[in-house]
Formats: sequence, C-alpha cells, structure tokens
Amino acid sequence: MTRPAPKPARVLGILGGLGPWAHVDLERKLLAAARELAGAVRDQDYPEWIVASVPQTPDRTAAIDGSGPSPLPSLLRGLRRLEDADFVVVACNSAHHFLDELRRDSGMEILDMIDECAAAVAGRVEAGSPVGVLATTGTLKSGLYHRALEERGLRPVSPLDAGGGEELQQAVMTAIYGDETTPGIKAEGPTPEAREALTGAAEVLVEDLGCRALIAACTEVPLALTAPEVCGVPLVDSVAVVARAAVARIYGLK
Repeated sequence: MTRPAPKPARVLGILGGLGPWAHVDLERKLLAAARELAGAVRDQDYPEWIVASVPQTPDRTAAIDGSGPSPLPSLLRGLRRLEDADFVVVACNSAHHFLDELRRDSGMEILDMIDECAAAVAGRVEAGSPVGVLATTGTLKSGLYHRALEERGLRPVSPLDAGGGEELQQAVMTAIYGDETTPGIKAEGPTPEAREALTGAAEVLVEDLGCRALIAACTEVPLALTAPEVCGVPLVDSVAVVARAAVARIYGLK
C-alpha cells in the first residue's frame, strides 16, 4: 500500500520575473521535488505557493557594476505581494547580492540559493576541487559563489579565469541576454545558439581549467543545459537545488 504523502505545512512565496522563463522552470522543479521527496500524487498533496512576477525589475548585473539603477525597490515591492507566504525563494542568483537588504527591509524569511547550491556541490566533490561557475558577470563580480564555495574548501573557477576569459564570459552573457543579432534565453528561451555557447564555456572550464563540477549559477542556464552532467562532470542546477530545499521546508522534511 502506498504511504500517504505528508501534508504541506508552509506556504512558499516565489519572487520571479527575473527573468520570466526562469521562475516557470522553478515551479516545474518544485512539483518534481514534491513528487520525489514527499510522494505527492494527488492535487492536494502538492505545495501551496504564491508568485510575484516583476519582470520590470532593473537588471541586477547593471546594478552590481554601477551602470544601472538598483533593483531593490522593485524586489521589495514584489516581496510585499508575498506577505501571506511563510518564506520566499528569489528566482534569480544575481539578486542574492541584495539578500541582506531584502531580509532586513522586508522582515521575511528568504532562502539563500547560493548557500544551498554551494552545500550541494560540496557533497559531490572532494575538498579543494575546482568548481566552474556559469553565471552572469554581475554574479561573478559580486563574489557570491566564490565566497560560498571557498567557505566549503572548494576552488571557484569562472570563464574569466580562462585564456581569453573576457570573450568567453561575453559568450555566456550573450547566451543569456542576447545581442543585436542573436536572441538570448531571456528573450526566446533555450535557443540552439545559447546551448552551443554555454556548452563551449563548460568545455573550457572542464578541459582547460580542470573543473570537477559545474554550477548553473544563473537561473537561465539550466533552461539550456538540462542534463545532469556536462562534459563528463556533474552540473549542479541552482534552480533544482533551491526547489528541493524549499520542498523540504514546506513539508518539514529533514
């Protein structure tokens, strides 16, 4: 006899639209995690969540490098819409640069995607291993993943560490944002061009820089790189990791 699924005990808030394709991917992965971790089958077994999608939020990379306005007012406006939630997931890695301010100014419990992801990586590779970070330039400049990985005894590596690193990182940014001639994931979802560019960056991280694992450290990246391994090493999906962490909290799982 199948054991009944545990009852969802907490309501999740999703701060999304950062970009819009990414929080939809998070919702799919929440459903998959609820099925896998909690045995959800019936409609009533699945979690309750609230979404605030605010795609007009100023670009986080531009804010981090000082070339654009702060996203904080828009992010806080989205959080105010989620006040009935018990805790929140922000469906954007680079927005975690503002996590301390968001927690302070909203008073809400917000999961730390970067911390959850770094812990997941540390459980899969040996101490001291180089770990590749596929992320926006803003996330890299913020040092979010570098600090979290170093705290766990791992060595963070990004496309900027490769020969011709600026050009390689720009290819990652173009895959995500697009340019004058090529639509990016934010515009059209996972295009073949985006997959090719991100796979090329992953190959450099693994083959040239010796990475033992990769992190899809932008919520758009796992839309294009969907396999559990890339270039023969694990690809840790930040969206799937935070979905599993959220589901564990929703159901009170260990």
